[in-house]
Amino acid sequence: MEGSDQTSVTPEKLQPEECMARKILKFTDDEAISYATTRENVISVMNGIHRDRIDMKIVLQQLGKTDYMILSSPETHFADPTYDESMGVELKMENCVSIDTLVKNVGQILKGKFLLCRTITASSKMQGVDAGVEDLEGEKVMRLALNNYSIDAKMVKSDFEAVLPLGTVLIVKNPVFKKPFPQMPSFGLVVDNPADVELLSPKRMEALFSGVHWKSDLPQESRALFDSPLVWEFPPGQSDLETATKLKNVGNKAFVENRATDAIRFYDVALEYLPGFEEEMTPAALTLVVDILSNKAACLIKLECFNPALICTGKVLEINNAHVKAIYRHAKALIGLGRYAEGGKFLDEKLNEYPSLGEESKDILRLRSLIPELGKPPGKELICGVRRPPPRTSAGPQPPLPVELVDRISEFRGPVEIGKSSFAEGEGLFATQDLEPGTILLVGKPFAGVYVDPQEKPTFSLNTVTHEYLVGVMANKIRLDPDLGRDIYKLWAGPDLKSLTDNDVNITKVDIARIRNICNINYRGRNSDRAATFISCGVWIPPSKINHSCIDVNVMYHHHDISLIMMVTTFKKVKKGEEILASYIEALEPLERKKCMEIMSKFKCRVCLQMSPMRTGPNPYCPQIKPSDLVAIAELESLLASTPDLNLALVNPQIHVIVAMILVDEGHYSVCLPIMEKIYAVLKNFATNHQHPSLVASILVCCMELNKEKAELEKWVEELRKHCRLYVGTLEYIREGAYSTLPEELKEFGIEYFTDTD
Repeated sequence: MEGSDQTSVTPEKLQPEECMARKILKFTDDEAISYATTRENVISVMNGIHRDRIDMKIVLQQLGKTDYMILSSPETHFADPTYDESMGVELKMENCVSIDTLVKNVGQILKGKFLLCRTITASSKMQGVDAGVEDLEGEKVMRLALNNYSIDAKMVKSDFEAVLPLGTVLIVKNPVFKKPFPQMPSFGLVVDNPADVELLSPKRMEALFSGVHWKSDLPQESRALFDSPLVWEFPPGQSDLETATKLKNVGNKAFVENRATDAIRFYDVALEYLPGFEEEMTPAALTLVVDILSNKAACLIKLECFNPALICTGKVLEINNAHVKAIYRHAKALIGLGRYAEGGKFLDEKLNEYPSLGEESKDILRLRSLIPELGKPPGKELICGVRRPPPRTSAGPQPPLPVELVDRISEFRGPVEIGKSSFAEGEGLFATQDLEPGTILLVGKPFAGVYVDPQEKPTFSLNTVTHEYLVGVMANKIRLDPDLGRDIYKLWAGPDLKSLTDNDVNITKVDIARIRNICNINYRGRNSDRAATFISCGVWIPPSKINHSCIDVNVMYHHHDISLIMMVTTFKKVKKGEEILASYIEALEPLERKKCMEIMSKFKCRVCLQMSPMRTGPNPYCPQIKPSDLVAIAELESLLASTPDLNLALVNPQIHVIVAMILVDEGHYSVCLPIMEKIYAVLKNFATNHQHPSLVASILVCCMELNKEKAELEKWVEELRKHCRLYVGTLEYIREGAYSTLPEELKEFGIEYFTDTD
């Protein structure tokens, strides 16, 4: 800000660091803006952050001490109701704004405008990829934070000179200079939408803005951080072919490091330096174009953007009809789009045309052999693999599925169809025939998902938040394959954002606000103590079309931790025409329901509309059961006596532990059996989990101790079998519970627990 006394806030006068931090926290907004746009300050702070983050110990020690310009994703970035994600920005100099203009319009989105800037500091990552940038004048600079830009880049593990190189020229559309956190004096340019950012090569800059040049040089202190030549530097004597080769190699490095979105950006810039298909190409240029397009297709397939991948492989095959990798990737893209027959026919034609193809690529033969298995109902091996829980002593994820099994998994839809819901606004899924318990309705992978093993979780969590990571995945997929918006945007995004249809103009645009809402509402992940050691979550589109109910639910989800395969299964009988319903929240947790009431307002759930009374149950860890505990249980039994299926208070986990374990262990069979039967009458309305087999096993023990009739025992044995099959897919699960010898004890009553089919 002009006229501010900058001498009072320079880093030199605010040492040591702790004193400086305290001083900065007392900045007025004008002082903070002045500090955050002063060239020396930004260069010093950003280059310091880059150096610190080479060592994780320094990062943790300095976090909050040296990063005085910290920027994060502001939830209010898109709160402006006049902001349109799809608005066009014409790349003409009259629409170009300076940093000074942004500062004078602090907090305002400059719609239809763009900032032409370049990075003048080394880059790093807090949540988004960030760097100091200057405009054409070079007088004022600011910190730029690109959220959802390079979602898999991780500080310490990533070479940020190959993520956002020093000197990179960028176009930032619809820019806004603001303070993300009201309590922190940090201002900068925060970009959430990856579609609002473009890399600008010197060649394209000359074509768009001929004669426009930077009025300052790159800072020597920033250059000094790199021993090797800068990535984004193009010597005048370097040929277009050499430039394209250099950029392709940077893209290849990104792909090897699992940064597919970065790789695609560099591949696209490399292609700008090569002739188009309508022009004459030298053999060297032709070879380079083929390599880049084939590699780009591999990145797109990794991101499951199959439509543009087909375009890339199609162009490669126009040049070289026998290109092995292009043939394989073309078939992979067809299969990814569910065009199995077409993929099989394509491979057959290629194998007939080029008989040696199978010898050159075993992957092609293997892919061809898998196609007949795709689209079929899942087999028992997959069902058991997805359901199999980790050992009870393990805090880690489920065992991994065999690779050969994962390769055969494809989207599967059972006997269901879409129709108008009676439980919610809009559509829902309905049974097309009578369904028995255990019927598989849906199987598939997430639209966006992430699995992070225990060893990698600390690094992952230091770089991003799980929900924001998924938002970034979704945004980049739609940016690269706009037709994917037709799938994800039809999901409910909350009462303020109605679901889109194919006729909506924004159906193929990157809409961060909508994506974030859809992710928040339709997100599914592990919610248990063991999942605290790893991350496994995602957004699955077909299962998200199932509407919510706490008590009328009739299906259960099985989500495999590592493979991220989601399977939806009925756990009770469903009649033809009945709506398929699942619980979006943990139905037995009143506090969780209270937090989700706003989201659940779309649904006509009997529990969410009129929450059941809840009370705190007795202490389950008390070794002695007091008379007052039994009185409390009796009071809970009396709640909602007219609608016992809604008596969630009775199914309090603490009550379950006391009645099903402690009372049984103490031999109070006649006291606890009727209570457990009432608990089960409520519990059977909820998707099968570990509580069901545990409770039924306890009921069986009581029945045996009380010498109940054989028919009564057989009824509960069948219930136990049903829940073991539904929960883990095998009757052997009973061996892992508190009553591992139950099958042998049942034989004394003439009952065989294990059946021939299991």
